Amino acid sequence: MKAAQSFGQYLALWVDNEALRQGVPEPLATLNSAGAEALPALIEAYRAPKDVPRACAADELFAPDYGVNLAHHDMHASVAEAFHCGVPNLNSHLVVVANDVVHVSAPLRDEAPAGLKVYSLRSLPSEYVGRAGELLALHSADNVAVAMNSLLLGDGIYIRVEPGVTVERPVQIVNIFHSDMPMLSSRRVVVDAGEGASLRVLLCDHSQGAGVQHLNNQVVQVHAAPHASVDLYDIEESSADTHRLNQLFTHQEHDSRVVVSPTFLHGGVTANHYGLNLTGDHAEAEVTGLAICADKQQVANNVVLRHDCEHSTSRQLFKYALYDEARGSFGGKVVVEHGARFTDASQTNRNILVSEKARMDASPQLEIYCDEVKASHGATTGQLDERALFYMQARGIPADEAERMLTQAFMADVVDNIGYEVLRQRMHVLVEKRLAGASASCETCASADCSKYTRQ
Repeated sequence: MKAAQSFGQYLALWVDNEALRQGVPEPLATLNSAGAEALPALIEAYRAPKDVPRACAADELFAPDYGVNLAHHDMHASVAEAFHCGVPNLNSHLVVVANDVVHVSAPLRDEAPAGLKVYSLRSLPSEYVGRAGELLALHSADNVAVAMNSLLLGDGIYIRVEPGVTVERPVQIVNIFHSDMPMLSSRRVVVDAGEGASLRVLLCDHSQGAGVQHLNNQVVQVHAAPHASVDLYDIEESSADTHRLNQLFTHQEHDSRVVVSPTFLHGGVTANHYGLNLTGDHAEAEVTGLAICADKQQVANNVVLRHDCEHSTSRQLFKYALYDEARGSFGGKVVVEHGARFTDASQTNRNILVSEKARMDASPQLEIYCDEVKASHGATTGQLDERALFYMQARGIPADEAERMLTQAFMADVVDNIGYEVLRQRMHVLVEKRLAGASASCETCASADCSKYTRQ
């Protein structure tokens, strides 16, 4: 009953406001219709998952009566040039998504390097409409949350790297929430890496202002052609009133490599679902994430990594540090299909409960349907080493500083896995600040005056 109310209110809103949806370009219109067609059956079949905190379930996240930008009202066009994320000196190709309106920065729009194409889905040139539509259709209704994204999507981002092209500077997508009323934003990112192409993408989530609830319903799709390489870094540093339901899908052909690195530094309730599919021989995938949760924050990471080819390799490493009454969840499943011989897969989850009231749920799993496979998995949850804390305090280090230093050391190997040196150095600083109690806010942002550009 709750699922029907949670999801049904937005389906009814979409159906009842047809006039606001006039002029939606392809392939968005097709995607919206696919979501509307699939939703009734998906809503009826929906059951809240038992292996994630209740607050992280899709029906719970969609339950509030959020505002939806069906008419796709624009925001000030200069926002893409005005905003500077708190990850400095990155020298990136910048895209800003203000609520759910995409702004490609002028330098990227007018002076992109040869072989890199970045468009909003509303401004796709005709030669890319078919390809983008083909990739969007792959995940138009995988589950009820994806179908909701398809239904309400007013814009998105299509990133194409032509075969053989290496893009040196990362494409940085800055998601900003700014609204005086509760807002639901549907965001979609499609990364299309051609044969032998190489690209880094950085997603940064921020909120401006506190006290207003937001929900980011995001779907990211990555297609890696043979010999392609895609690194995707995802940093969440939003307000405690911002919730997120994020789903990532990858499709890897032979000899491709995909790295996914999610980092939760601050936010409200976050549910991340990763579906990685290795379909070509010698494909490689790596997922390394960390979460630092305090107060009553809740973070759930769920990974399904499927090997459907020979000689493929995957690595998973997730670490959590939980304070106060925070709650974390990790569900990881490695599936080795029939015929996926010589697979090499590992999955590791390590967690620290810094307070007595913090809670962690971990469920690593392996499903193996063939021989000649190397696979391992494991999870541990505990407290900081009391002997190390005593040793440090005996040498004059205050207890809170010793605790912070040990936690930072615990997280270090996850950050060190970041292959992009400039970002890796900055992430060490961000983690240190977060453990010291700093949180995302307009006062600490590198662009503290940008709110004037993002008011509707």
